Amino acid sequence: MKALFIADAHLKSSHDDHYRKLMVFLDNLVSTVHSEHPLETSSGSHPLIPVDDLYIGGDFFDFWFCRGGRVYPEFVPVIKALTAIRDRGIRVHFAEGNHDFFLADYFTRLLGMEVFPEWGTLMLDDCRVLFSHGDTVDRENLKYLRLRKLLRSSPAYRLQRLLPLPLLWKIAGASSAASKQSVRFSEERLTEILHGYAERKIRQGFDAVILGHCHQPLMKEYSIGSRRGYSITLGDWIRHFSYLYYEDGIFEIRFFGDEAGKG
Repeated sequence: MKALFIADAHLKSSHDDHYRKLMVFLDNLVSTVHSEHPLETSSGSHPLIPVDDLYIGGDFFDFWFCRGGRVYPEFVPVIKALTAIRDRGIRVHFAEGNHDFFLADYFTRLLGMEVFPEWGTLMLDDCRVLFSHGDTVDRENLKYLRLRKLLRSSPAYRLQRLLPLPLLWKIAGASSAASKQSVRFSEERLTEILHGYAERKIRQGFDAVILGHCHQPLMKEYSIGSRRGYSITLGDWIRHFSYLYYEDGIFEIRFFGDEAGKG
């Protein structure tokens, strides 16, 4: 079995450099399906090869609201790319983030893609994996947890269905920008918290825990008795252009493009 994991693209404008680089990555992924040979990435360091599943670990969009199949116009190109991936037989899965939720209305109902509102338990061959964006790991951040619950509540869902979409997109974009200025921890400290949580879950029986949210690509390996466990944070598609590649029980963090790993 082969799978790719990415997270934290925070897509907003199709003119942004990181949006365009992600489009190249996804287009290359489509091209591998009927290719006899792996395609080289733009850096030439790691070839993209056909995979069975693409997992998107939250905050793929910088904000998300849709209605009746109508999406924010700037997201149309990347949605077409994901649809092409699905049509080539690659299964696409989303974990909702703190910037994109209510995804199932569109991606499951209309496109048939799997959406995990918070936590997903996956089986990659014999590997039991816990998968999430990771924004609820910090249980002491009560202010955020209350806000998250409110934004995903039935009243909030009904309210956003009443507002004109252009107004809703404008409000969501402003809210997203404001939220980035009110983080509780540095990326480094958040990474420590996520990996600490992942280690506990590994000791409870998971073989791997895969999270986004902290924007730091990092994999830690643990020996628990006679087995190995992996704690993985996926990085982002803003500075690192990182992705996780899985094949036959092996995980590897890779970087796409000439700017990979900078920042």
